[in-house]
Amino acid sequence: MRISTNQLYDRSIQGILDNQGDLSKIQQQLSSGKRIITPSDDPVGVAQVIRLTETLDQMAQYQKNNNLVTSSLEQQETALSSISDALNRARQLAIQSGNGIMNADDREAISLEIKQIRDQVFDLMNSRNADGDYIFAGHQSHSPAFSYNPAATGNKYQFEGDEGFNRVQISANVAIQAGDSGKLVFENVLARHTATVSGGSVSAKVFVDQQAKFDRFFSDNYDAVTAANNNLRFTVNGAGNQVTVTNVGTGATLDTLDYDPTVPFNYQGLQFNFNGGPGDTVDFQLDTPQKKNVAETLNDFFLKLQDPDLVGQALDDAIRDVMTGIDNGQKQIGNTISAVGGRLNVAESVYETNLDQEITLKTARGKIEDVDYAEAISELSKQETALQAAQQTFGRVTNLSLFDYL
Repeated sequence: MRISTNQLYDRSIQGILDNQGDLSKIQQQLSSGKRIITPSDDPVGVAQVIRLTETLDQMAQYQKNNNLVTSSLEQQETALSSISDALNRARQLAIQSGNGIMNADDREAISLEIKQIRDQVFDLMNSRNADGDYIFAGHQSHSPAFSYNPAATGNKYQFEGDEGFNRVQISANVAIQAGDSGKLVFENVLARHTATVSGGSVSAKVFVDQQAKFDRFFSDNYDAVTAANNNLRFTVNGAGNQVTVTNVGTGATLDTLDYDPTVPFNYQGLQFNFNGGPGDTVDFQLDTPQKKNVAETLNDFFLKLQDPDLVGQALDDAIRDVMTGIDNGQKQIGNTISAVGGRLNVAESVYETNLDQEITLKTARGKIEDVDYAEAISELSKQETALQAAQQTFGRVTNLSLFDYL
């Protein structure tokens, strides 16, 4: 077959250009560290790399979400722990105020410290996270969770948020609650259960003498549906030495107890003072359970301590009120701290799992797109040799001439 000089030149030059292209590609791979330079290098591999990169980007967002929710939960945990510590101090002061040897100066000092604790707790109930959002305000996080209105006729400390909360996605299958509404943590705190004399044929007074015992009786007998069933009656028998306890609403007889009009009459943690004769009655009711936030409880106690006329049984009742409110508030706060701790444990576990998955995904992507340096360097050496051979061959061929043989 006859090959023209132009064809010889073209083929030689094309061979050199091909070798230069292959060499350039290997140089690009080595300099970039990537095996795939253009999609045409490995279309299937490119599709796999895109999917893995999208998954890694999503994983990075999950980790960012995890950091944010962890920070918020840690701030919430710190605020709740600080409130709990403050309430413990308030409880100590409440006990101290009832020791019976407190003078006016002592009472004033205790009341002022209670006021400071009240203000501290109120500030903590309006805690903010790193983004400036109010932690306990629910979905209304751009406004304070609680407000204080000294002119209000009822509760001075009011919840202004809602019961909502956000859930943050920290993995494909795990979303974690980012906070707790102050409505559930601080507002749903039961005040002390009480009873009130509501009527009868003789006058009587009642107070809770043994709170725990009365609380058990209250829990077993209070009817949240039918109010009439919360009305009870003492009836002195004909001999004047026994009292029958009946439920006015149901008509059921609850107890028959010995009675001495010269001493206080105790019933299920309640102490009654009344002087009844045969046939006399005393009606009393189980008061509707009330809920009061911890700041309001502390404020009530502060105001009562400021009243110098509040002594004796009235002071004892005030102390019982604040201690019950604190104890019930501590239960709510403790339960919330436990829940927050559980969420933090989940967040930490998921974070570590995501890190492991991230390493696995990056390794898988690297096997597809990253260059094998040992193989690439070997290929570079081969391509350099091939290019040199092509260049040398071209030089020798182009120097050949028929005139050399004439």
